[in-house]
Amino acid sequence: MSNKTKIIVIIIVGLILAAIGIFASFNLMQRFQADQVPEESAEYTVKTKVVVVTRDLVLGNTVSGADVELADVPVEIAPRNAIANLEEAIGKIIKTDLVQGEMVLSHNLADPTNKNNDLSFILSEDHVLMAFPTDDLMSREGIVKQGDIVDIFATFKQKVKTAGEITTTTTGEPQEPEERTFTVDSMQKVGITALVLEAIEKDDASAGPLKDENNPAASNPKTRIKAYLLALNSQDALILKHLKDTGAIFDIVLRAPTSNVQFNLTPVTEEYIIEFYGLEILP
Repeated sequence: MSNKTKIIVIIIVGLILAAIGIFASFNLMQRFQADQVPEESAEYTVKTKVVVVTRDLVLGNTVSGADVELADVPVEIAPRNAIANLEEAIGKIIKTDLVQGEMVLSHNLADPTNKNNDLSFILSEDHVLMAFPTDDLMSREGIVKQGDIVDIFATFKQKVKTAGEITTTTTGEPQEPEERTFTVDSMQKVGITALVLEAIEKDDASAGPLKDENNPAASNPKTRIKAYLLALNSQDALILKHLKDTGAIFDIVLRAPTSNVQFNLTPVTEEYIIEFYGLEILP
């Protein structure tokens, strides 16, 4: 083989080897780029900030700054009405139970700054909101405040027939039932849902003392509590209405905030007092 032929063969072989090298390099680059795509995609996943609760909240709770925080979540899992600013949640009322870490949605919150404080939103479906007077001594002294747990005592008169009572008089006429006085624990473990405040136009000593610094009314020295708003089931509300409309005298007693006891109490009557104090054996 001549030298010229050898040179031509060497050039052809070199071109082939160069083409193979270029092809192999191209495949390696493609594989490298394919391996990098998932990592780059994960790194650049679009996220958005949403407000989440830091502890379990229940119906009627007011959101404080410690109850919420911002969290980053992929934009595709954030609901359209998710709240993105802490200021939009703080101070609002929770309208449903929320668990720790759950996103806060706009329809989960009620605005307490409007005229009726959105109180209807913090009621469960089987409760009604009832206004209750503040005529008792505890209320006049400003001891009871929003959020307290109380029992409601009532004293009222009721016509009854006692066991074994003669039902006719000596003339044969039916004997009228006797009107008796009862003192009972009409309601237990009632929460003070809200307060109705009354503006005071001028100093009035007969209006009763204003509320202390622990009471919401204290923030405005020209207001006092006019009524309590109680969340009750309908039957309990009817009972309180009947007692109120028939002239019962009410007193409110304050429970410890953690009290969950259901007291088993006996209605107090004249006979109960006589027996309890042993008055029937007095000379």
